[in-house]
Amino acid sequence: MRSRHRFAGRRLMLILGVALAAAAPVSPALASSAGTYTAINGAGSTWSYVALNQWAENLRTDGIVINFNPDGSEAGRQNYMGGQVNFAASDPPFRSSTDPFDQGGAEISPYGYSYIPDTAGGTSFMYHLDVGGKQITNLRLSGTTVAKIFTGQITNWDNKEITHDYGQQLPNIPIIPVVRSDGSGATYFFTRWLSHVYPSLWGAFCNRVSHGKVGGSGKPCGATEFYPGGWGASVSQNGSENVATYISANYGQGAIGYDEYAYALAIHYPVVSLLNPAGYYVKPTASNVAVALTQAQINENASSPNYLQQDLDSVYTYKDPRSYPLSSYSYLVVPRSSTKTSGNFSNADGNTLSTYINYFLCAGQQYSAELGYSPLPLNLVQGGLNQAAKIPGAVPEPSLSSNCNNPTFTKGVLTVLKDAPKPSPCQKAGEPLDCVVVNGKASAPGATPNSGSSASTGNATSPSGSNASTTGPGQSGGGTTAQQGPVTGSAVLVASSNGSPAMVGFVAAALILVAVGAPPAIYAATRRRRRAPR
Repeated sequence: MRSRHRFAGRRLMLILGVALAAAAPVSPALASSAGTYTAINGAGSTWSYVALNQWAENLRTDGIVINFNPDGSEAGRQNYMGGQVNFAASDPPFRSSTDPFDQGGAEISPYGYSYIPDTAGGTSFMYHLDVGGKQITNLRLSGTTVAKIFTGQITNWDNKEITHDYGQQLPNIPIIPVVRSDGSGATYFFTRWLSHVYPSLWGAFCNRVSHGKVGGSGKPCGATEFYPGGWGASVSQNGSENVATYISANYGQGAIGYDEYAYALAIHYPVVSLLNPAGYYVKPTASNVAVALTQAQINENASSPNYLQQDLDSVYTYKDPRSYPLSSYSYLVVPRSSTKTSGNFSNADGNTLSTYINYFLCAGQQYSAELGYSPLPLNLVQGGLNQAAKIPGAVPEPSLSSNCNNPTFTKGVLTVLKDAPKPSPCQKAGEPLDCVVVNGKASAPGATPNSGSSASTGNATSPSGSNASTTGPGQSGGGTTAQQGPVTGSAVLVASSNGSPAMVGFVAAALILVAVGAPPAIYAATRRRRRAPR
């Protein structure tokens, strides 16, 4: 089993949690009766850690203590199977078979569990291209082109398929695909998309790099947490921070990598606008991801090996012009009533855990965009609350129609599809890079607007038909009718937040950037034995 990278960087947030909590608004009233709580422990996903930790800090004033060790999804699952934690956070589910690029086999938990959605986001493609001394910031690519880049079929930036997507030819610069060398949820989400949308490209690549072990006839190559390395000009980096560091460094010219969108946002580095099935080039903004995930389904067939897992196939093919196709969400793995539970888990733990989950599925989602994520839509919140109610000792679930202040729906009715901003007409495939919007339509530069109207460059259209100001073609900005997330800098028409979003976003971004060396002992110091009810 190859070693797993531990993101020591984000562990520094455990030290600075007080500062982050001070920047956050006071938590709304909990969806449970007032009471006392026991401290609980969790471990796992680094992808969702920033949000999980922030939500926990929000609830500390209510006497709820959630200690979480961000040691990676695979480690979190192992800790849960070993009965060492009350819950785990994982981007992939438990393995039902062998990973095609790792030696580990199926993961069979001795304890029962449910999967609960916690954080959502888009897998983005950060890149570094300088031409004539200026950074390219408006790159747009189709999914086919991205797939060919990461399977070694397109190797230079002047390739004709890139030229077709982008709208003009880039210089003859070698492409450096940057992939993860460690087990990664981002890798899992990316390769699931590749294996489902481009099975021939992905299968042929798997067959080539595995020397025939997988990907050939009768040997399908599915999703993996471990992206193959050592092919073409590819570079493997251990951890999200190192992927971002390599791409943004001076030697990263020509590099492109995949990872959580929060990392590119934190260092203000450009990401690819990805062509969606509706024919628009879009970015993984909070609203675009929320729109896409309205099509996510939860497998409710109890006899299926994929029971309670996410089915994203309809997300990949959704033809809403705003939908970001590579959208996904992470899980919390929690105990389930009527199944075997660890001897370390009590009904009092279930009271705390379910209260925490009810909070973050509802009011906690208000802060998702500010922290670099997307709020979970109604369908996933419903599924999550249903499973939270099955935790031993669970408190009653909140009412979706009256006591769940999630920004994607109102009184139990989905609103994100109505409120999320529309893409600019200039984001439509085939429109030139220097496109301008005149009278709500894509036009060539120099077009004269009608009397009383105005021309704009790549403006994103709000639901009311007005235009929100933007920074360039295909880049949505904050308009007067949109709440602007301080980390994402993108229009998020999903709800208002009660806090100080600028401070939350600043602290979250700063912590991702500066946290590079806190030792694992930090978690050991903060992980407490269950204390007396307060």
